[in-house]
Amino acid sequence: MLPLRKLAERSAVRFLLPLLFLAAPAHAACQGDEAFSCKIGAKTLDVCYWKGMLTYRFGPEGKPELILNEPLETVAFTPWPGMGSSFWETVAFRNGDYTYEVWTSVERDPEATEPRQGGVRVLQGEQTVAELTCDPDTVSPMDTLYDLKHGIGQCWDVETQVWGPCP
Repeated sequence: MLPLRKLAERSAVRFLLPLLFLAAPAHAACQGDEAFSCKIGAKTLDVCYWKGMLTYRFGPEGKPELILNEPLETVAFTPWPGMGSSFWETVAFRNGDYTYEVWTSVERDPEATEPRQGGVRVLQGEQTVAELTCDPDTVSPMDTLYDLKHGIGQCWDVETQVWGPCP
């Protein structure tokens, strides 16, 4: 017969062990909703939305090299302005002096050879220091961010190019 303490420890382990597998670690796939993702070689770039936060992650699958969080209400999201040969959007995350600007573009021409493209532009101040392009056929659209911003009461002012309270 097991002492009461050992029995309690075993019961706790049996109870807690399954919970460890249910909890999503910070380096797992999107927790919440995926707003954008693509592959860049052996690495994954994704933007996720969960509980009012957007998360930027980049690195090998399951072991991102960089994770940045930004509240949805303050993240710099630029929607398509309604002109040009492609629909495009960007969302930018700041990390000290660096900005990681995720972009996506969809050609309006149905004959385009690569209709959907995306990537990340890394800026230090105003200068581009790196630009990585997503592998073809791995780019998901970024079209949920506009609806998410609108859902928290923010509207895009085309004239001023800023988000503000909806009228």
